[in-house]
Amino acid sequence: ATRSSSKVAWQAVLILLSLAVILSGIATVLIVEMWLAARVLPGVYVWDVDVGGLTRQEAMDRLESRFLYPDDRYPTLRYGDRAWPVEPAHLGTQLDLAATVDTALTVGHRGDLLTQLAEQADVMLNGVLVMPTFSFDPGTGAMFLSQVARQVNRPPRDATLSLDENLSVAVIPGQVGFEIDEEATRQTLSQRISEMGGGDVDLVVQESEPLLADLGAAQAQVQRILSGPITLTLPDHDPWVIEPRTLASWLLLRPTTGENGEPTLTVRLDPGHATALAREIASHMARPPTNAQFRFDDASGSLVPVVDSMPGQTLDVTATVALVKSTATSEQRTVSLPLLPLRPEVATEDAPNLGIVELIGEGKTGFAGSSASRVQNITVGAAQFDGLLIAPEETFSFNHYLGEVTAEKGYEESIIIWGNTTRADVGGGLCQVSSTAFRAAFWAGLPIVERWPHAFRVRYYEPPTGLDATIYSPSVDLKWLNDSGHYILIQTYVDKANSTLTFRFYGTNPGRTVEMDGPYESNPVSHGPAVYRDDPTLPKGHTRQIEWAKDGLDVTLYRIIKEDGVEVRRDTIFSRYRPWQAVYLVGTKED
Repeated sequence: ATRSSSKVAWQAVLILLSLAVILSGIATVLIVEMWLAARVLPGVYVWDVDVGGLTRQEAMDRLESRFLYPDDRYPTLRYGDRAWPVEPAHLGTQLDLAATVDTALTVGHRGDLLTQLAEQADVMLNGVLVMPTFSFDPGTGAMFLSQVARQVNRPPRDATLSLDENLSVAVIPGQVGFEIDEEATRQTLSQRISEMGGGDVDLVVQESEPLLADLGAAQAQVQRILSGPITLTLPDHDPWVIEPRTLASWLLLRPTTGENGEPTLTVRLDPGHATALAREIASHMARPPTNAQFRFDDASGSLVPVVDSMPGQTLDVTATVALVKSTATSEQRTVSLPLLPLRPEVATEDAPNLGIVELIGEGKTGFAGSSASRVQNITVGAAQFDGLLIAPEETFSFNHYLGEVTAEKGYEESIIIWGNTTRADVGGGLCQVSSTAFRAAFWAGLPIVERWPHAFRVRYYEPPTGLDATIYSPSVDLKWLNDSGHYILIQTYVDKANSTLTFRFYGTNPGRTVEMDGPYESNPVSHGPAVYRDDPTLPKGHTRQIEWAKDGLDVTLYRIIKEDGVEVRRDTIFSRYRPWQAVYLVGTKED
């Protein structure tokens, strides 16, 4: 009994001791786990930095001070036989301390307790390596890769044609373009740096083919254009020759899209150069048409041709340019230039259709007492209007048809009114012609578009007072409108024997009659005393009067136009004349 009790007692002691050991071990494990809960497990390394047993902040501080990216782990960027060593700083690489330590803290703290204990035991015995976590600055990486891109990127170059000194055509081949895919390359480099794997990284490059590659057709077309000169011919003219070197300077090469949608190169001649040549040729061979000239025979009441019309010719510039372009690509290198006939505005055969069948208006003035030079100017001036045809709805301009007044055209110096006095000038007396033309238009009932009275009354144009018209090109003109519906033929007559000038307008009277009411004079202003001027060309003792005194007046007259006896229009013709003194020349020439 005693032995049995002792045995039981020892068993109880052993049990208690085992329980104590177990409880002590559990307590130790719990204490260790509690201590490790906020620390990196001993045996954990971040690359070559031991962070085991450190708190989160301690581990971050140690990594910040001790971690260095190993030089032998730098990647190398390669493209063909070219290489660019890449440092982590090139991509703005930074060690992410927080993320890296967080990864280290997970070692031995994952899964259930037994799993954690097993992993902790293994780590403490064998150690474990945790890869660092990195962040990257995209802007820094983009700057680095843009520098590489400047060395690699190359735009595609289309094939083109070249000409040598002998005008031989060669094809310059196109060139493939290269462009770095900077984003794809940056991502690949970032991945390699994150893995710390070093080694070569292929540069990601996109290739682009040139749009124009096959220029065989364009080459053949250029060769055809430059195969020889183009000769332009006209009867009775020396030919115009366009040499191949000139054609080469006219070439236009433009990329375009062909019928199949593929890019191609079009070849054509610059139409501007061809047009300029065509216009130059046109200037050499152009011949304006000549209008027919007629006289109205009062005796027979018919229109008689006195000068037959002649057709003109001009070059068809548009057709010429088209022919040059088509000939340049053909084997036939000679072109007959296309001429266009130009019909006269008024042809001889048009006489029956002009409507010139009767006298519709006449104006007449006298020039008795005029000097020989003034009569000469009246004769030359009136001749500019003899035989003129004024088309329906045309506005007649006296200055336009008069043209230049020069000595070369036969005009002489004679007295004209200039401001408040008179002076000698080439063409003095032409106002006799304009006043006579005005009177013919007045009596024909034609609308007067522009008319200016003289500053002073002139004896040649009276009576009646107020039917004169002065002109002085280009600012002072006489204009009237042909509203008769038919052509008007002007005929002039200078009767030197009777010192008269007559304008006759022939056409078709549209059924109107013309009457004059007036003239009505008002506001008379007396003229001043006579003026005497010395004249060294007159013999001493001789006196010659050159101007006759006239009082100043306001003159109004009315033109009444009737159709079938009914008044349809009343025109007011107003003139204001300043007073004018008599002027005498007194001879001073000694015998």
